[in-house]
Amino acid sequence: MDEKAITPPALNAPYPWSKTLVEALLPFATPQSYRKGIRLDLRQDDKPVCRFIISGSADVHRSSDHLLIVRALPFSILGLGLHDVYIATAEPCKIATLPLDEVHQHIEELGLWEVLAKHMIVVSSKLFSYSKQLSAPTAYEVICSQLVQLMHEPEDMRSKISVERFIRNRTHLSRSSIMKILADLKTGGYINIENGRLIAIHHLPQKY
Repeated sequence: MDEKAITPPALNAPYPWSKTLVEALLPFATPQSYRKGIRLDLRQDDKPVCRFIISGSADVHRSSDHLLIVRALPFSILGLGLHDVYIATAEPCKIATLPLDEVHQHIEELGLWEVLAKHMIVVSSKLFSYSKQLSAPTAYEVICSQLVQLMHEPEDMRSKISVERFIRNRTHLSRSSIMKILADLKTGGYINIENGRLIAIHHLPQKY
């Protein structure tokens, strides 16, 4: 499989509109510090809220089956159009929270609807890309998509998680099927894995 043919925009790629929104809305919220492993829902006191990642990173999970969707990096904003998820801090973080109705009010007052629209276009594109990756017709294609996503992650993050666990956390594939395909790709010289960590992708064959 040609890597370029299956490379969607990185799900964790930063875009300027989320940073613009976070910086504009942050004065209305008080950031709080959280240690690693804290779960935060997108509802608080039974009301929808937005979470702003100020520093650190947090994993975004689907509430229905706990699959890990993406790791949210600083200046990510969650809760504007996606609610059936929760976040879990992947490291010590600073996160600010605002009720969704207040977010809408401040966006109106600050004239940020155009920025919000651009941000939501990106969010919709990423959700479509995520759905397309998970609904790939074969396990091999799902794994190839996840390998490409892993290469988009910061190097320090890639050095801390095994490629098998990265894929298994984000798909319904079994450990055995993931390990077999990874072993075949490594044996064929298509990818470089050391101590379970993905080092490089050289070429992903179109067919397995």
